[in-house]
Amino acid sequence: MPTKDYMVVHTRHDHSFRIPRPDLSAKLGTPNACTACHTDKQASWAAEQLKRWLGHEPQGYQHYAETLQAAHTGAADTDTRLVALIRDQNQPGIARATAVSELRRRLTEKTFPVLTEALNDKDPLVRAGALEALDPLPVEQRWQASHQFLHDPRRVLRALAAEALAGMPSDQLPANEKTDFQNASADYLAAQKLNADQPGSLVNLGNFYAANGDTKAAEQSFREALVLDPSWVPAYVNLSDFYRETGRDTEGEKILLEGLALQPKAAALQHSLGLLRIRQKNLPAALPALQKAMELAPDDTHFRYVYALALHSAGRTAEAQTVVDSGLRKAPGDLVLKDLKLQLLGGKK
Repeated sequence: MPTKDYMVVHTRHDHSFRIPRPDLSAKLGTPNACTACHTDKQASWAAEQLKRWLGHEPQGYQHYAETLQAAHTGAADTDTRLVALIRDQNQPGIARATAVSELRRRLTEKTFPVLTEALNDKDPLVRAGALEALDPLPVEQRWQASHQFLHDPRRVLRALAAEALAGMPSDQLPANEKTDFQNASADYLAAQKLNADQPGSLVNLGNFYAANGDTKAAEQSFREALVLDPSWVPAYVNLSDFYRETGRDTEGEKILLEGLALQPKAAALQHSLGLLRIRQKNLPAALPALQKAMELAPDDTHFRYVYALALHSAGRTAEAQTVVDSGLRKAPGDLVLKDLKLQLLGGKK
């Protein structure tokens, strides 16, 4: 007997017909169904129409857009918002996982315990986001936080744990967990090789091989990424960084210049070139590249931080303060820029 398919409202609120939110479009620049059809109207018009029909502002089950926007713009209350979203079990796992991933750049005494909580969250998406957020930590801390995932029943979590622990010296691994690490590493490599028709997976392979000391396989993977897509900026950046780590900055410089010939407006390439000039002790040549990177990506607070620090090193502290102040107007909650401002002021608030 044939079965019938029925359209139902799924209990997961991220699987649904959404209430249009043109009010969020007007505030955050997000898309909405109203102005997708009424292309001659503004989001503010659609928001007013909905308010008139409903008798109130439109609402939905999900309340995370403003928090993620705050994280992207460096709002002063970002940490508080992220922590609240991560702990809100009523919000979709994918949104909470995104919030956890934002902690990668915001690890402090306040947020680190939340990352630890996320590693034990009941939602595997949140646990996955937490594993990816471990990257800035020393490998020993990453081991303490993630080694239990090496034998997790979910392959994706095993693979992410292997990625998080790349570079862990094998002689420091407990004997009973070496096999788990090897098996999890095999899961990670298999996943990347399955998608090796994409340059991102090849770069992931290159970084994994490099962290584990296989320099030949690493360089080959980076080179294959560039053959696959000669315009893909991350391949140039990561290959150049690999050359830096292996004492081959001359080759790294050549790679960056090749990339800039194809992508002259790539901020990441300009930034990497500026850092390379600093390693060459050529600060006058580094400053224009670092400035260009900041100008091409004005919302990237890291590029701004490095440029300001270079200006300060060059004795141009007043200019450095202007760069930092401009960044803090855009991202008032950025902790790194705040710390640098204190340094430039000689520790005075």
